[in-house]
Amino acid sequence: MAQEIELKLAVPDAAAAAALVAWLDANARAVGESHLLNVYFDTPAHELAQARAALRLRRDGTRWLQTLKTAGRSEAGLATRNEWETEVAGEALEPERLETEARTLLEPLLGRLQPVFRTDFVRRTWRLRCPLTGADGTQAGTGIEAEIEAALDAGEIAAVAQDGTTPASASASASASASAAARETIHELELEWLSGDPSQAAATLRALGERLGAVAALTPSDRSKAARGYALARQAGQADQAGSPAGAA
Repeated sequence: MAQEIELKLAVPDAAAAAALVAWLDANARAVGESHLLNVYFDTPAHELAQARAALRLRRDGTRWLQTLKTAGRSEAGLATRNEWETEVAGEALEPERLETEARTLLEPLLGRLQPVFRTDFVRRTWRLRCPLTGADGTQAGTGIEAEIEAALDAGEIAAVAQDGTTPASASASASASASAAARETIHELELEWLSGDPSQAAATLRALGERLGAVAALTPSDRSKAARGYALARQAGQADQAGSPAGAA
């Protein structure tokens, strides 16, 4: 199990995104660009959401990854949560491949999990090193740094229609099914902590967020893609009640 620490920032428009790309290209190391399709699963009653957890399949190129994230803390855009991830053979869940703790959490729900919503977006990624920042705003000395990943996402979230025809891949039937349901655009920047003293993660991520806020009008966002997806699913007539999911990128 890994612990994820990230700062999520809403990007207002394409012009702001372009300004961020220019700054990151000049000040960070570009990692690449990828097209990510994610399908989120839950029971018809959204029991995972009520437990503040999120289960997804992600297609990244030719690979499929299965991820379970559980209840975390989120304040002013900064989120900390538990995460289990494993590669799977294709577009179907394989809960038996998760670690024991994650399998135990999912066991009561097996047989009732179904697609609830999908996210489909392009992610541009950079890595950069920043001085560690303390809670009082002071920076550590030269050579004491953190490594942070910046991911700029642009795409959409769409609820899956409850007609049983939507597979976990970007097939024509999935697109048609989702097009009849509620949808929203995705424009956001995620700053994820990769290495460095974790006790200084929050202050360091926020300091970097402030630097980027001078480049574009960014605002902290506590609403994960999963939280937005569940809201759309309810609009589309799925479960009437659901909790606030832990969220997943």
